[in-house]
Amino acid sequence: MADKIDKKARHESRVTAIKTIFAFMARESEIPLADCYAHVLDVGGLKSDDFSKRLISVVEQDLSKIKLLIRTYASDFSMKKISAMNWAILTVGMTEMKYFDTPPIVVINEYIELAKDFGETKSASFVNGVLDTYRKTIGKEREQTIEVSESNNS
Repeated sequence: MADKIDKKARHESRVTAIKTIFAFMARESEIPLADCYAHVLDVGGLKSDDFSKRLISVVEQDLSKIKLLIRTYASDFSMKKISAMNWAILTVGMTEMKYFDTPPIVVINEYIELAKDFGETKSASFVNGVLDTYRKTIGKEREQTIEVSESNNS
């Protein structure tokens, strides 16, 4: 029973983070993320939680890197044509996959479902394609980091 509560709480945290990032991007990053988060909580009648705060904090710290990842792994798509909601979903999903210990397949499945709930008709397949393409490079990325680290220690 506790697993279902944790999964539901994580899901709600992801929704809160996506709505916060969407609000932030919709206002062209002119309003601080913390204010967007407070607004989303207030309007939605939600409570602040550690997981959504961590997601948003990491996005705030590394937004330029995350945007670069999205541009890299969604390179077949014009960046101007990606909807704000898809950007928000990919931003939070990419953040969780890169910086958190959540298994990549769990991240992909979760954000596909969120894309179905909040995105457009083809959002789920788009999100799946981008996140899965990134997932396939994670092992290579980690191997390169280890190789660099080992050569620096020599």
